[in-house]
Amino acid sequence: MIFSLIFLLVVTEFVRKGTLSEQHSLFWFVFALTMLLMAANTRLLEFLSRLLHIYYAPSVLFLFGFLLITIYSFHLTIIVSRQSEKLLKLTQEIALLKNKIEEQADKTVKSK
Repeated sequence: MIFSLIFLLVVTEFVRKGTLSEQHSLFWFVFALTMLLMAANTRLLEFLSRLLHIYYAPSVLFLFGFLLITIYSFHLTIIVSRQSEKLLKLTQEIALLKNKIEEQADKTVKSK
């Protein structure tokens, strides 16, 4: 519970400073609040552990944390892949435009 509170404060501070964008901070707020709720409400945690046939209730916290981090990591990998593809296309367009500019400059010099 203490870790969840500290984590929530850290996320809030990063958003306030502008280090973490609002787009990505929503996930971390939901993550911290979910972990805080589960840590504060032991009945919910015990209910989930019985539902999932997990004998040690705090292990459910680690399971949900691990699953959320894995899903978010996969989401970030998709974003990075898309941005890498866009960066490659932009680099190729810049190279083509630079080549055209150099060709135009050569034609101008030869015509004089």
